[in-house]
Amino acid sequence: MFGFKVAYFYLIAFQITIIKFFKKIYFTSNYYNKSLLSTTPVQVYYNPNPFLLSIISPYKKGSFKISEINPNDFWLSHKNNFDHHNFLWLSLIDRKVDGKNIQKIIFLWMLKYSNFKRKIWETSTLCTRIISWMLNIDIIISNGTFEFKKKFFQNIILQCNHLKKNIRFEKNSLHKLKILTALILSGIIFKEYEENYSIGIKELEKFVKSNFDVDGFPLTRSTDDLIFFTKYNSVSRIKFLSFVKISAFFAKIIEKSFKNIRHPIPTGSHIKSEPIFLELSSSTAIIFIFFKYGNIKTCFC
Repeated sequence: MFGFKVAYFYLIAFQITIIKFFKKIYFTSNYYNKSLLSTTPVQVYYNPNPFLLSIISPYKKGSFKISEINPNDFWLSHKNNFDHHNFLWLSLIDRKVDGKNIQKIIFLWMLKYSNFKRKIWETSTLCTRIISWMLNIDIIISNGTFEFKKKFFQNIILQCNHLKKNIRFEKNSLHKLKILTALILSGIIFKEYEENYSIGIKELEKFVKSNFDVDGFPLTRSTDDLIFFTKYNSVSRIKFLSFVKISAFFAKIIEKSFKNIRHPIPTGSHIKSEPIFLELSSSTAIIFIFFKYGNIKTCFC
C-alpha cells in the first residue's frame, strides 16, 4: 500500500514537471506572444494618485536618485537585479525633473522584455510592474511621443492579457491578489478594458470570501498576510465614486481588516487635523485615512 502511494505521488510530481516544461516552451513561443495582442487603448481615462505606490513600495527616500543615473546604462548596471523589474523604485522619482529619464528607461525595457521572459514575467514581478506603471502613468506619458505612448499602452495590455489567461492556474493567494489589483486598475484607467475591472471585482469578492473570516481576518491567521491584503485591497479600491461600486460585503471586510491591525485610531472630522497620524511609519495609516474619507482625490490630491 505504501509503495502505491509513493508511486502515485511520484507520478504527480513528474506530471507537474512536464507541464511546467511545456508551459515554458509555449510561453516563449511567437504564437503565444502574438496571442496576447489586442486593442491598444487610445488614451488614459483616469490618472490614479501616484502617492499610493508608497503603500506597497519597500524603497525609502534617498535609496537612489534617477537623475544621477544614465538611462542608457540602467538595465546594464542592474542586469542581475531582478527586483528593479518590478518598478517599485518609481516611488522615489522627482516628478519635476525625472520624466524624460523614466521614459527612456521604460522604452529600453520594452525593446528588450516585451515578450515573455520567465524571470522578468514572473507573476509577482509582472503584477507589481504594471501596478507601478499605472500609478505613475501621468508622468510616464507626459510629453511622450505618439509612438512611445502607443508602445507603452500596448505593453500594459499585453501583460494584463497574460495575467487573465493564467489567473486560474495561480495557487498563491498573495500573487492572486496582485493579479486582481492589476486587472482592476487597468479596467479603471483604460475605457476599452472596463471588462478587466468587472473580472477583477468579481474574482476579488470570491477571493475575500474564501480567504477571510467574518471578522475580516485572513484564514491563515497571519498578521503579515493581513497587512499585505489590506495594502493591495486599498489600491484596488481607487476609483471615481460615480464610475465603480464596491460591494457592501467587500467594503465591510476591508474595514474589519484594518481594525485587526492594532494601531491607534485618530479622532477629528478632517484629514488636515491629523498630521501626527500621517507621520506613522506604518502604511496602515494611509489605508485608514483612505477608507475613512472614501474619495481618494479628496485625500491625496
